[in-house]
Amino acid sequence: MPRYAYVITRTDDDRDEEDRVMSSGTRLLDDGQDPAAFAVDRLAQNRVEHSYYTGPRRISYWTHALSEPLPRTAPDGAEHIDG
Repeated sequence: MPRYAYVITRTDDDRDEEDRVMSSGTRLLDDGQDPAAFAVDRLAQNRVEHSYYTGPRRISYWTHALSEPLPRTAPDGAEHIDG
């Protein structure tokens, strides 16, 4: 099972990316599960969890080894979906 990390950030202001983080975490995906589909679902769930914020947001996701610490911002090469 591949492990993915994600960071969801607000995209409507000029604060540093680290200061715009709304949510982050990791998830083990089933073999064959589409990481982009997971990201879209997680972004929709974030909209429900943080309904007070109606502005635009972005999810960044990437493969992540269990032995690595979870960074506060997305690394270079991460995939992004705006929503």
